[in-house]
Amino acid sequence: MTKRLMYPWNPQFVSASRMFDPLTSLAEKLGGFKGSWPSLEACQALLSEHGEPILTQNGTPVKIVAQGPHPVGLEEQYATRIYLTGEIQTRTENWHDFFQLLTWLIFPKTKATINAVHHHAAKARYSDELDNEHRSPIENMLSLFDEGGAIITCSDESLLHMIRGFDWKNLFWWHREMLSSAMNCTIFGHALYEKALTPYIGMTANCVLLPVDTAFFIKTLPEKIKWIDERLAMLLLNDPGYRTPQALSPFPILGMPGWDPLNKHEHYYDNTAYFRPGRTRNRPIDPV
Repeated sequence: MTKRLMYPWNPQFVSASRMFDPLTSLAEKLGGFKGSWPSLEACQALLSEHGEPILTQNGTPVKIVAQGPHPVGLEEQYATRIYLTGEIQTRTENWHDFFQLLTWLIFPKTKATINAVHHHAAKARYSDELDNEHRSPIENMLSLFDEGGAIITCSDESLLHMIRGFDWKNLFWWHREMLSSAMNCTIFGHALYEKALTPYIGMTANCVLLPVDTAFFIKTLPEKIKWIDERLAMLLLNDPGYRTPQALSPFPILGMPGWDPLNKHEHYYDNTAYFRPGRTRNRPIDPV
């Protein structure tokens, strides 16, 4: 077991890093869980107190349940069980599963879309009697994003070009001041949030690139999150460009200014083992 997985319960984790900014609306409620991990009942209360019910695309309210035995057959598979019954199997005292819950609270439309597309892709495999031990490319893409995804919202095409071209030092150092006004990185994946508890060189996000106009950056954080959630849900449901893992852009996330205290020094970005050159691919870019 890694050190990251043994990170103790800390209800103030949201204030520890800019990486947790999307979760700040939950900070007050999370601060109430002092001294010990929230129970499954307390996790369910977070859902129940959310306001609007969070629904699967099947129209079923999501709910927290204890993890069951190893699934047998399609209906017991994790994603299909959520789609059909709303039941999110959750382990107690487990950061990974706790962040899974939090991302449903923050990105309800996108999570429901990912779940539905995942379910229908798995159902097609079972119906066609394909190799049920190996997921399809779209299932792999959805899993990569759901676990380790982030969203780059950017109003300057030149910055997006640097990301697609793996031009990391140019992006993070020589255009450092520009990033604060023209580009945001928003973490989505629950596994990536777990890693952010104890960040390490090597942390890489699988990103969707969303061009925006400059007005996006005067929105409040909740407004930005709501816009991202709605836009991303539409893309993952309807855009044929998002069907394989190659649609996602790798992004060395600790390069973001201030996301690692050490990246205030230029030589930080000379670490090509982390800021790796790569082969440019034709990844989809959503129009503004």
